Amino acid sequence: MSPTNALQVELVDPPLHLRRQFLCDRSENKPRSSTERIVISFVVCDSRFNESLNVIKSVLLFTKTPVYFVIFTDNKLRAKFNETLNDWKTVVKCQFDFELHKINFPGAYEEDWINLFSKCAAQRLFIPKLIPHIDSMIYVDTDTLFLGPVDELWDAFGKFNESQISAMTLEDDNPNVSWYPRFAKHPFYGKYGLNSGVMLMNLTRMRDFGWVDYVTPIMLRWKLYIPWGDQDIINIIFHYHESAVYVLSCRYNYRSDQCMYGDACADATKKGVFVLHGSRKAFHNHKQPALEAVYKAIDEYEIGTDPVNVFTNMEKYLNKGPQSHCGNLKDAFLKVPKQILKPKHTISDT
Repeated sequence: MSPTNALQVELVDPPLHLRRQFLCDRSENKPRSSTERIVISFVVCDSRFNESLNVIKSVLLFTKTPVYFVIFTDNKLRAKFNETLNDWKTVVKCQFDFELHKINFPGAYEEDWINLFSKCAAQRLFIPKLIPHIDSMIYVDTDTLFLGPVDELWDAFGKFNESQISAMTLEDDNPNVSWYPRFAKHPFYGKYGLNSGVMLMNLTRMRDFGWVDYVTPIMLRWKLYIPWGDQDIINIIFHYHESAVYVLSCRYNYRSDQCMYGDACADATKKGVFVLHGSRKAFHNHKQPALEAVYKAIDEYEIGTDPVNVFTNMEKYLNKGPQSHCGNLKDAFLKVPKQILKPKHTISDT
């Protein structure tokens, strides 16, 4: 495939880690990690600002290792991110840092890319070229919440073999539920397809692979048949390069599909949901009260206050919610937060 137009790297704010690393002393009661820094990235435009802040809140709640957020956003939200995140940094000190980037698509097809799925979502496809100073990162959709320390997911990079450049979960492992084998009119990964809401990206390997060179030709060839936009393009690439993907457990990208018809992710039931993904507006549309309960507890959390309150509120809201298949699996949502936050008491069902 012919290369796409060259992309110009344009930082809105110079990356702070190029001027200084996390130099401040960490308190003795916080365990040191062999990982110096975890990098998390997301893309946000228009109305997803508060949702994206909750991604960051959820990370800070559970993770002691310093985290570096790489945020791609439109000009309208830049000032809001700078103000909010710099305020949070004064509270949590050295727990995180961030850099902001402008939305940047190839000029020849800019409108196609911006409007391919939700606005700006396809920016993720070009990230390997846009941040050449970053080796690896975890990309998440803005409708995701971490329920445990990100270190555990970051460790999956160490499980890659030499050919793997990325890690994701399957869309589903049930042909009667998974969207791709039933409806897709384009090639997709394996039997069930991949869900890209949580995507580990070894950017160095993706650059060597020539990732960005693939995406525009695929978009032009399939744009009338890819309703899920960037996720479908990712599936098309990995259809032809299956060995380049490391498949994650469903507990690292747990969606309502895993519980709305019954328990469809045994690993999450056993070990706990680790990343909760409110796809199809499940955090907001009142169709999945269990997922809304978790989101509400994190949304209400104020940076710097007692994190135990998040667990107690999460449990309270789950107990008060109407009965549902997902609600019947509430212990899976609570298992990891309970282990990490170590609450002094829990809320009874009464």
